[in-house]
Amino acid sequence: MTDISLEELGKADERPRILIVDDIPSNLLAMKILLRDVGADLVVAHSGNEALSLALDMQFALILLDVQMPEMDGFEVASYLKDNPLSAETPIVFLTASNADEINQIHGYMSGAIDFIPKPVNETILISKVLIFLELHQNKNRLVSALREVHRQRQILQATFDAVGDGVIATDRGNRVSWMNPSAQRITEWLADSGCGQDLDEVFPLFSADGMPMNEGLFDPSQNGGLRADEPQTMLRTKAGALLPVTRSASLVRDTEGEMIGGVIVFQDASDAYARQLALIGEAETDPLTGLLNRAGFNKRCQVLLSEQKCDLALLFGDLDLFKPINDAYGHATGDVVLKVIASRLSDCVRTEDIVARWAGDEFAVLMVCNDRSDAEQMARRLIEAVRQPIAVGDHGEEVVVGISLGIALASESSWNQTELLASADRMLYAQKTRRDRLASRIRG
Repeated sequence: MTDISLEELGKADERPRILIVDDIPSNLLAMKILLRDVGADLVVAHSGNEALSLALDMQFALILLDVQMPEMDGFEVASYLKDNPLSAETPIVFLTASNADEINQIHGYMSGAIDFIPKPVNETILISKVLIFLELHQNKNRLVSALREVHRQRQILQATFDAVGDGVIATDRGNRVSWMNPSAQRITEWLADSGCGQDLDEVFPLFSADGMPMNEGLFDPSQNGGLRADEPQTMLRTKAGALLPVTRSASLVRDTEGEMIGGVIVFQDASDAYARQLALIGEAETDPLTGLLNRAGFNKRCQVLLSEQKCDLALLFGDLDLFKPINDAYGHATGDVVLKVIASRLSDCVRTEDIVARWAGDEFAVLMVCNDRSDAEQMARRLIEAVRQPIAVGDHGEEVVVGISLGIALASESSWNQTELLASADRMLYAQKTRRDRLASRIRG
């Protein structure tokens, strides 16, 4: 069959045409009378050459072709009509007085005819067959119009998806990527040529910020298209291996019977929003004076480390000695300077995996990874030595000296319970300060 463009097939609302080919004028007139009410424009041709010329200029729903004609018979005309792209799909019905001849019928079918009507023509048979072919022609044109509209809508959707900044990925029923728009290719760093056909988990692997896989349940309706309000930030691992914050939603695609045939994921680069979120979290969990973690930030990180239980943890909880007299003598502005210097010294003493926080006022907390209590006691000595170094204040070179008292508690000795760990460290701090005060009293006495 010859391929014909949608434009060449015509419109569904066009009035159909029937081409009647016969070299005898009276036959043509009789056919026109018989077919006057079939709802089609009737065009006549007196020869095969005239029929071929008309077929080059007009499209016909049906061709009624006499077999016996001088110069060019119906078989030859039919062969030429089938070579013309505009008439190649047009049904041809032969009008012949020799239809009983099986050889002629085979010859006609091989030439391109799809039916025969014997002469003399029976009006009922002729009209019945013509109406069937006209209905087929109209149904074909309706289908073409529908396909043209589908094509138009598809082009609009294609242009829309190509223009939007959101990434869009379509999958098949096997969860393999079937289509990616340009934004999806840019964000994932997968080109469509290499991404299509791959498993979705390969092209669109999702993780939480702490590295936990998140692709499972992506299309689960109970999970709101894979997006839950209380879930952690979603990170997309790009083809190059980078982690990119994204927001996304996913929906299943079903056929008319409700069977799943694929899915669609729409996602956006959320780097800016994630950066703002981290900044807000940082502000909420950071002490504005010293830049250390505040109590909320410390508690959050402490809870994570305790839940992992990878190795023992030591909490060194302490407050400054001789700090109040500095505030009283020099004012709170100088006191703030001292607190910032102490915070810097504490941070310099610990390792990158350790946590330092300003608990409140002149109280500080250090959470460190350790093997046993001796590691914590060694850290405590280092912190005490760093804190008691003189601190320059004012414009005239004055120096002040403060100390720090520390209480030490181990997670392993506190049942890995955060509340008990803090309480134990606080008790140890109180006992340390009590011993120091008693010693100071005996010295003064």
